[in-house]
Amino acid sequence: MASILYALVCTPFFLAHYLFDIVCRILPWGRPVKEWNVNQAVRVRTVRLLLLYWSLFSAGDRLKLKPGRERNRFEVIQPKSPKLYKGPLKDVAIRPETIGATWTPARPPPAGAMSRKATVVLHFHGGAFVIGDGRDQDTGYLARTLVKQMGCAHVCTPQYRLSSHKGGQFPAALQDALTSYMHLVQDLGIPASQIVVSGDSAGGNMVLGLLRYISEYGRELGIPTPAAAALWSPWTDVSAALDVSLDITASPNYASDYLNAEFALWGARTVTNHGAIDGSGPYLSPLHHPFKMNAPVPVFVNGGSREVLCDDIKAFSREFEKQGWPLHLVISKGCPHDILLLGPRMGFHKEAEAAVRDAKAFFSSKTALHLGD
Repeated sequence: MASILYALVCTPFFLAHYLFDIVCRILPWGRPVKEWNVNQAVRVRTVRLLLLYWSLFSAGDRLKLKPGRERNRFEVIQPKSPKLYKGPLKDVAIRPETIGATWTPARPPPAGAMSRKATVVLHFHGGAFVIGDGRDQDTGYLARTLVKQMGCAHVCTPQYRLSSHKGGQFPAALQDALTSYMHLVQDLGIPASQIVVSGDSAGGNMVLGLLRYISEYGRELGIPTPAAAALWSPWTDVSAALDVSLDITASPNYASDYLNAEFALWGARTVTNHGAIDGSGPYLSPLHHPFKMNAPVPVFVNGGSREVLCDDIKAFSREFEKQGWPLHLVISKGCPHDILLLGPRMGFHKEAEAAVRDAKAFFSSKTALHLGD
């Protein structure tokens, strides 16, 4: 309630600041990145304002298990055997639940009928763990771009539980990540050697959590290792958003990004259940806890040179390379956070598609994946 009152009282200031910034961005010298056009500059600033209000009103997406516009491309996935969820995924209060998932361009063939030359991407959407649903309006562009530019046959985008709603705190999202991965492997019979696990922003955090879980429990539980992983502007340090001594507005990239402190704090507080869960632990802040996989997994990492997470992304890449990860980092020049998810909405679709082609080239050189033209 307090945050809503704050938003209402401060709305005149927020709008005045926004309009002032928009006027400045119309002029080339007033843009935070001189290479940006007016469309990019205005849209990035607009997204930041929208995220601010989203955060202050705590308006997380409400998830439904009905097909909706996705129709037969939407699938309902049941949780697996309780024995698969142990260690950090075993929780008295948070238990695996039924989730939904959207397939692009279509659902895969029945179990056992998948071509050996087909690559499947399992992608976890971003949104600070509090927004997003993996459906067309959320990740449609992302999924279509992975199909067209990377050459994969199918993209699955799960609708994992959000921490903005009751029961969505850690480890809910990671439980759902394992549920969806094992659905592909066990129920659909897709070989792990044909699967790329992928995620943007908070989804990238989930990918790293899934890989860590596989490295710790995979052999014991019979969970195979995927062929590769792709991280798009990964959020690798949730603890930083909870650290009052750190000021995101002091970042040299703050003016050129749409991420704001309120949005990150909303996500960090809710995913840790307001401090009940350690946000600095290995599953939420992998930047500080590099690890080795039992089998090497080629990892493609993309970040924007003008996003506030850029330094963390570079530091994460260095630390994980020291652990022997075959990792390839591509920093997209002049780009804000998570262009794969929001590229066309901010005018960075060309840069997003170029990054996906870079990922394709890397996977083609480091894996046996079949990626079409």
